[in-house]
Amino acid sequence: MSRITRHGSHTSLAKKDFVVHLLRIENPLVRGTIAEFFSAFVFIFFVLSTQASTLFSGRRGDMLLNAVNNGIAVSIAMFVSGGVTGAFLNPAVTLAWAVIGKLRWTCCIFYSIAQFVGAFAAAAVIYVLYYDALQSFDGGHRELFGSNGTAGLYGTYPADHQTFLSSIINELVGSGILLIAVLSVSDRRNWRPDNGLFPLVNGLIIVALNLAFYGNGGVAMNPARDLSPRLFSYFSGWGEETFSLWNYQWFWIPFAMPYAGAIIGALMYEVLIEFHWSPELSHGNHNESGPPRPDEGALIQEESVTAIQPIHAFGSPVIIKDQGTQIIKSF
Repeated sequence: MSRITRHGSHTSLAKKDFVVHLLRIENPLVRGTIAEFFSAFVFIFFVLSTQASTLFSGRRGDMLLNAVNNGIAVSIAMFVSGGVTGAFLNPAVTLAWAVIGKLRWTCCIFYSIAQFVGAFAAAAVIYVLYYDALQSFDGGHRELFGSNGTAGLYGTYPADHQTFLSSIINELVGSGILLIAVLSVSDRRNWRPDNGLFPLVNGLIIVALNLAFYGNGGVAMNPARDLSPRLFSYFSGWGEETFSLWNYQWFWIPFAMPYAGAIIGALMYEVLIEFHWSPELSHGNHNESGPPRPDEGALIQEESVTAIQPIHAFGSPVIIKDQGTQIIKSF
């Protein structure tokens, strides 16, 4: 009986190995693109579903609940694809990483497209998931604002007191601080957190930023988080007003300004912090647990390896080694 069971187990494993071999994608760029799509989907799913839950449960605008959830959403999404790409999740972060030379431009383009598509797919799933609740709430009459306003489920919109200029500054500062914080915890020469804590620390950064900017109606910081759900809301009943607000001068702010703010923040960190590390720290005579750059991949070949732990913080693989490491670029 045990032989039959053992034989059946071996057969099942062989079939599984065959399926894995059949489905496995060898191209690292394609693998990374799929991973970014999937993690962006997970991230936006949690963000939008919490917006819906708070609205339909009578807790619209719950600052703490939304801030904490957004941070947890980032952490979970980073765990999803951190070992593949570093879980960028955000086209603005992705672009900033490429601008400062930490990510190849080919990866930047494909990852960004995947993030926008993943966010759009998440918005569609949330619409189906909460369709009945939405119908009950507004009776099928989609409105942006007011007591029955529901467009905020998808896109970000300004607070009543905000002006055109203050909205631009809001996104620039928020996205810039985001990149400074993310780069500081990703820098192998700085006081970076231990391996598995990277997603949790990045989640705390998002919680802090959400709380810090709540008085100004929040801050997008992520073009995919705003534009993709906004596009979905445009096509699913909310109409042209999702883009025509402020005579078409609002919608591009949470889309374009995070890019500018992220680049400014990344350059500030490099100029004010990263450029000033001592040569010993910059050339490897320091704690050997630091990561290579994201575009160097995670393929490590070495004679004596203690452990390889492909946990990333927005694109920074974590490698624990003994000696004599040779990095092989994977894409």
